[in-house]
Amino acid sequence: MVGEEKIHAELASGKTDAEKVAAGILSDGQLLASVFRGATSKLPRVKFGCSKALMLLSAKQPELLYPEIDNVVGLLDSDNQILKWNAIAILGNLAAADHERRVPGVTRMLLSYLSCGELITVNNAIAALGKIGRAHPGEQAEIASRLIAVEKCSFNTAECRNIAVGKALLALDMFLEHGGASMEAIEFARRQTGNRRAATAKKAKALLRKLSPQHSKKRPMECASLLAP
Repeated sequence: MVGEEKIHAELASGKTDAEKVAAGILSDGQLLASVFRGATSKLPRVKFGCSKALMLLSAKQPELLYPEIDNVVGLLDSDNQILKWNAIAILGNLAAADHERRVPGVTRMLLSYLSCGELITVNNAIAALGKIGRAHPGEQAEIASRLIAVEKCSFNTAECRNIAVGKALLALDMFLEHGGASMEAIEFARRQTGNRRAATAKKAKALLRKLSPQHSKKRPMECASLLAP
């Protein structure tokens, strides 16, 4: 407990940060349990510092955090949005080390976040689902279908929806390949090439070129009409 008390005290005082805590876990794996306990601390600096350390660790060495996946899932029930967002991101990262196929068990929970209307939660879920789709081909069809449906979800503003659509395009790009994408995905990318958000339209054009090069090119008659006086 001495090590745990030191970590928590130094986070609370600002003497250390999430990056250093994550590095400490890499040096001494026994500290992992202490950091999980810190993620539920009542002290904001301790809680958020430990949560961020776990997220950083999941990106660097997901296999080290993988045995604690049930503890990560537990953080999804947190009343604190930041803890929930970090837990979603961690689950996406753990998909790369999911040799026991435990991550697909929480996929439906992540899919449910896509229609919650809260942009940051949706964006985190989209990114995590893209990584899960890349790691688990058997989940790709359902994930792709639900990511495409984001364009019809309700958000506070149309701009929020357009941002989420851009994230969905990036997630699809993580696991869809030319020749393996459904027409639904291709048509989604084609529709979004006209998105009013320039960054989203750009992502759509890039995905369309990847999935269906022939559909991303103008037809000869269209080109001729553009050259006509």
